Amino acid sequence: MNSLVIQKTDSTPEITFLANGHLKIFGRSLPEDVHKFYDPIIDWVKNLKKDIVKVDLKLEYLNTSSTKKVLNLLLALEENKDILEVKVNWYYEFDDLEMEELGGIYNDELERIKLSFVEGVDIF
Repeated sequence: MNSLVIQKTDSTPEITFLANGHLKIFGRSLPEDVHKFYDPIIDWVKNLKKDIVKVDLKLEYLNTSSTKKVLNLLLALEENKDILEVKVNWYYEFDDLEMEELGGIYNDELERIKLSFVEGVDIF
């Protein structure tokens, strides 16, 4: 499987999904066509065959349609039977209560995956 890399724009996050199972999403997400942007990313995750996957999510802002697609992405990871373990780091700024709460909502929706919350750390 080839890696998937999409450069960051003013309205879309950078996507760095490496074939070794390290996935990174960071930036702002308010694409004009959320399906066109996220559906290929979700399809890539559905076809990933790795025992352990590490996901780093650091999103400054998500519009409403992006929040659903990011949840769909996490659910696709959770439902992928070829992945034995998924580790998700949810990064947020110390004063960004909305992003912290969104991570909590995602955490409640997921069964097999539990997010690790990392406050105020710049990883990228």
